Formats: sequence, C-alpha cells, structure tokens
Amino acid sequence: MDYQGEQEMELEALQAILMDDLIEYEGNLPSGWVAAGKTYKVVIAPDEDEDGDSGEYPLKAELLFAHTPKYPEEPPSLKLRSVTGLSDSDLAEATAVLDEQVQANLGMAMIYTLIGAAKEWLQGRVNSGPVVDPEVERRKAEEAAERKRAEARAHGTPVTVANFNAWKARFDAEVAMAKAKAVEALKEDDKAKRLSGKTWFLRQASEVVAGVEEDGEEDGEEEDDIDYEDDDDEGMLDEL
Repeated sequence: MDYQGEQEMELEALQAILMDDLIEYEGNLPSGWVAAGKTYKVVIAPDEDEDGDSGEYPLKAELLFAHTPKYPEEPPSLKLRSVTGLSDSDLAEATAVLDEQVQANLGMAMIYTLIGAAKEWLQGRVNSGPVVDPEVERRKAEEAAERKRAEARAHGTPVTVANFNAWKARFDAEVAMAKAKAVEALKEDDKAKRLSGKTWFLRQASEVVAGVEEDGEEDGEEEDDIDYEDDDDEGMLDEL
C-alpha cells in the first residue's frame, strides 16, 4: 500500500469538507506522540438546536490527530481534549468510543469517521440533560468562598456561646501551661541553689582550713617582729 499517497488523499478530502475547521496544530504534543507528517486539530461542538443556538450546552472538544507511518493499516495518533464542559471521565468515555471506531475501520481512511463519532457522542451527552461545566463550577465555588472571607474581614467573627467557649478553653489551657512552665522553672532554680549534704560539708571544711592557714600566717608575722626587736637589743649591748 502507498501509505503516503493514501494519507495525502485523505488530507485533501478533509480540507475540502472541513475547510477552516481543520487547523494545523503547532502547540506542545502529548507524550509518545507519533506523526508521519503534520499534526492537525478539529474543534467539535454539538449541533445547533431548532432555534439555531448551541450555546445553551457549553460542551466543546478538541480532537488532535496525525497520520502514523503505516496509516491506515495502523491506528492514527489521536488525543481528545476538553475545550469547555467536559470532565476527565467524559473524555475517557469518548476516547473509548473512538478506539472502537479505529479498530473497526483499520485499512480505510477513518479520520472523518472519527470526527463524526466524537460529534455523535457529544450530541448524546447534550441530549442527556443540562451540562455542568466543571471549570465554571470551580470558579463559582472559589468566588463564593472569597465572598465569605470578605464578609468575615469586614464584620469580624460573630461571638456565639459555642465559639466563646472554644476560645475560653484554649485560653485556659494556655494559662495553665504557662503556670506549669513557671513552677517548673522555679523548681529547677531552687534545686540549683540548694546544696547537698556532702557539698555543704566540703564547703565548710574548706572554709575551716582556710581560716587555720590565715591564723598561721598571722602568727608567723608576729614572730618575725619579735626576732627583729631582739636583734636590735643585741646591737645595743655590743655598743656598751
């Protein structure tokens, strides 16, 4: 099979059918992406209702695709992504539908068939009832939380019996802990100042020894004075 020729013919047909809806993709490609040529994207949306309005159901998907080297005898590279309103579980369900179509159409040009299958699934999702956009709901929740925080900052927290009791319990616990730490600190300080019996005895003994040594030094000084006076007397006798 002339794979390149088959792929070029399919691209020409897609450009003729989809026209501006077929866009060459130049962004970051998914991990493990395989492409024999360029990568393209198509935005898929539900059909318009009888009033010509499709905006009531904010569902849109983006299909990335690229031919692989042996396409169409092997699957193309595909990636379905949410534009608006589709959750991860929605994308997983739609991707499973596309995988079934790929296996059923191997050996034939299938990109337009896959686009049709994705659009059909999307239309069925719309027909099942009003759609909640996860991103819109997330923004609404964030805005509501911010409004509550702004009101709390503006008016403060209202005092009730419950939150006063909770505050009182925390305050009493903090006071009790501070008192316990203060008592423990006093005990440690008193313990450091108090001498054991052995320490007191050794200190007293050292003071006694120091006193005895001082007395001995004083006695020695007095004896020196007496000897000096005797020497003077002996000198006077010699002169006589």
